Amino acid sequence: MMTANEILSQVIEASGGETWHSPKTLMLKGEAFFTPRGSTDAADFLHFDTYQLYRVFPATNDSARAANGKIRFDAKYNTNDFFSLRFDGQNSSMNLSERAKPYAKHFEWSNNFGFSIIRHAVSQGFTLVRLTDDDIDGHRCFVVKLIDLKGGETFYGIDQQTFYIRYLHFNTAVGFHHRIYSDFTTVAGQDFVQPQRLRIYFEGLRWMDIRWKEFEVNQPILDSVFSE
Repeated sequence: MMTANEILSQVIEASGGETWHSPKTLMLKGEAFFTPRGSTDAADFLHFDTYQLYRVFPATNDSARAANGKIRFDAKYNTNDFFSLRFDGQNSSMNLSERAKPYAKHFEWSNNFGFSIIRHAVSQGFTLVRLTDDDIDGHRCFVVKLIDLKGGETFYGIDQQTFYIRYLHFNTAVGFHHRIYSDFTTVAGQDFVQPQRLRIYFEGLRWMDIRWKEFEVNQPILDSVFSE
């Protein structure tokens, strides 16, 4: 039976090797469908025709729940700003529209950060535990628990055929958080596998359905992107 460390080694190889394991930057652009608390009410629903991520990755990372490196998220609908969330390496800012303010707690970094910590698991000596296998979105998956150096626990579902990460979950101050990744593609010109679709849930209810359409890896990003 494969160990958790052996599974993680296969994840890195399948996802793009060193390019995926130690990326410098990532830019994603696409659209998203916002359904807070799983609401079907037209007054709650928003289609973000602009949804984008700018990311500068840190060289090291000891906690899955803290902002690190540099990061910026923007969400817009029609010509309206919904939110802009930024961390410039030192300070965070959260610019929220009136429609976004009721959900401010759900947008905090500690309630969302979690995926990329897996890249640091081996090099920084995190604890990895293999748990019971499961079916996720119709795919048989290994389930691995990662315990970072701050004691934070993050759980990953890893496809047994492709070794792509299909599932992630952790507990937050606003409830149980999980994500489902699908529609994997290789970024043009790069050994880097990126899911084109991401569904985000709190307490089992879908809040966001993201469809990434543009991808750039290891391209320069101006510092001003994170501070303006």
